[in-house]
Amino acid sequence: MRLLRTRRALYLLLRAIPILIVLLLAGIVAFSLSSPAIKLLFRPTPEAARHPGKAAGVANYGRDEVDTFYTYPEWYIVWSYQSKADFQQKSLPSSYSYFGDIGQFWQAYSRMYAATRNVYPFATGDHIMLVVIGSSFAVEYTLKGLYEKTIGRLSEWTSGNQMVAEDKYAAQVAANYAAFVHMRPFYEFHFRHALYGLWRYTPFRATHLLRTVERRIWLSLDYAVESVYCELIELATHATYGFEDVNTAAWIEFPAEAKQGVLGRIYSDHLAKDLGPTAAIVEIPRYQTFTTDARTLMEAGAHFRQIAGNELIVLSGVVPSGWTNPAPNLQLLLSQPVLSDRTKTRVVLLTRVPDLHETVPLLESHGMAIEHLYDY
Repeated sequence: MRLLRTRRALYLLLRAIPILIVLLLAGIVAFSLSSPAIKLLFRPTPEAARHPGKAAGVANYGRDEVDTFYTYPEWYIVWSYQSKADFQQKSLPSSYSYFGDIGQFWQAYSRMYAATRNVYPFATGDHIMLVVIGSSFAVEYTLKGLYEKTIGRLSEWTSGNQMVAEDKYAAQVAANYAAFVHMRPFYEFHFRHALYGLWRYTPFRATHLLRTVERRIWLSLDYAVESVYCELIELATHATYGFEDVNTAAWIEFPAEAKQGVLGRIYSDHLAKDLGPTAAIVEIPRYQTFTTDARTLMEAGAHFRQIAGNELIVLSGVVPSGWTNPAPNLQLLLSQPVLSDRTKTRVVLLTRVPDLHETVPLLESHGMAIEHLYDY
C-alpha cells in the first residue's frame, strides 16, 4: 500500500510539473508586458519614407522598424550561449549563472516592449516568436541549472573539482555552438554530431570515474534532446514562416569617386541597385556578418541613409561598469551587468541610421566594444 501511494504521489507530481511551468511562464510574460512605457527620443520612420522611389524594384527592401527592438532579446540568447561557452573554457558548469541569464532575457523582452508599445503597432509575430524561444530558453536553463548545481556539483566534488575529458569536450561543443549561432539559426546546429563525437573521439579514462560516467550520461541526454528539439523547431519554422531572407538591403552613400573602392572591400555584399556615382542599394548578409560588413563600409567612408527602409536602429556593446552615455543622439534603452564578469556591462542603445558613421566611432572612443547592429 505504501509503495502504491508513493507511485501515485510521484505520478501526480510529474503531471503537475508541466502545469506549474506553463503557469510560471505565463506569469513572467504577463509581468513583462505590464512594464510602463518608455518615451523614445526619436520619432519612428514615416511610412512614406520607408518605401523611397529609389528602392523601387529591390525585392524585400523594407522590414518593420519595430523588429530592430525585438531582435535584441532574441540575440540575448546568443550572448548567453557565448558567455557560457567562454565560462566553460576555464570553469566547471555548476557555477554558471543559468537563472540570472533567464531573468535578463525576460528583462530585455519587457524593456523592448516598453520602448515600442506607444509608438509602433503590436508586433504579434515578434511576440509569439520571443515567448516561444524565451520559454524554451527558460526551461533549458532551469533544467540545466538545477541539475548542474545539485548532481553535477556533487560529481565535480568527486573529481576534486578538476575537469575530466568530457568537461573539455563539452566546453569545445559549447564554443562551436556559440560561434555557429552568430552566423546561422540555432536549429541548424547538428547536435547529433556532438553526441557522436562524445563517444567516438573522447577518451574514456578511469581517473575520476564517477565524474566521467556522470558526464557521459548527462551530455548524451543533453545532446540527444537538443538534436530532436532543433529538428522539430526547424520543421515548424519553415512550415510557418518559410525560409527567411539571408540579406538586408541598405541605402548607402559613398565619398565622391570612392564608391567602387569601398564596395570592393566587401566581397560578401551584393549591389542590388546602382543609384549613381555616390550612392547604391547594397544587400548585406544578415547575422553577425551584417555588423562586420557595416563597420568595414563605414570605416571606408560610407554613410548609411536607410537600413531595410528604416532610419532608427538598435545596437549593443559591452562597456566597463560605470560607463555613461557620451552623446545626445543616443538613447540608452537598457543596461545589464555581464554576469560572468561583473566589471563589465552590456548596454543597448537606440540611434539614427544616418548617424551611425559618427555614433560607432564615438562609442568605441569611449570604451565600448560594439557587439551588434540589430538589422531587423
